[in-house]
Amino acid sequence: MIPGQQEPSGGGDTRSAVAVKERMEALGQVSAELLHDLADAAFSLEQRALLAAEDARHGRSPLPGLQRTVEAGTEMRAMLRDVMEVLRGAALSPEVTYDPRDTVERAVRRFLPVSGPQVEVRLVCDLPPGTAIPGRQSFFSRLSANLLAGAARRARTRVLLELRAEEEPDGRAFVVLGVEDDGRPLGAPGPARRVAGEDEWRPGVVAWLVAQMGGEVRPRLVCVLGGSGIEIRIPANVP
Repeated sequence: MIPGQQEPSGGGDTRSAVAVKERMEALGQVSAELLHDLADAAFSLEQRALLAAEDARHGRSPLPGLQRTVEAGTEMRAMLRDVMEVLRGAALSPEVTYDPRDTVERAVRRFLPVSGPQVEVRLVCDLPPGTAIPGRQSFFSRLSANLLAGAARRARTRVLLELRAEEEPDGRAFVVLGVEDDGRPLGAPGPARRVAGEDEWRPGVVAWLVAQMGGEVRPRLVCVLGGSGIEIRIPANVP
């Protein structure tokens, strides 16, 4: 617009309407991804409860199954709480941190393949003791579970997860979560990629979760299993 020229009547209202539409579309996307993850968590909760009931019927201790059931229920509650807090702009204390290794290990324990052959999941962790990530643990948990499920769908028999630490010359430290499979090679997820069926990465939720953690997504340059792989880089406190 030329300096000094008055903006046409209604221009501000148009921009406001566009902004509202964009916010609603973003909210719809976040809600859809959350419902998808809640459905997966509900399936895990149901299966764990059924296993615990089966153990009890056969005179075995249902305690391990009940513990997994409690974990699944706690995960569902955390998903809802954290997304609602983010949507309403609630801040989180920088002192709130979590253990990335423990979070990924719990995601692996909760993992239940829903189709295809049984997949061997291996976790390799090279993080120093005391490594912690600031922020909302449920986001990292959801990310780990989504990447594990996606890799398992493409894998023939094996999935590898790796946790390691990286440090920049300026002293900034990061936790890197690498995920790969022995299936066919695929591109890394990103905001511009579209999901093409259940065998693809879920780029929308991956990009959103990584953005909430201040991280980045990048391709895994060397996949020892010969399939596809990506890495997530998250700012962290590394001793």
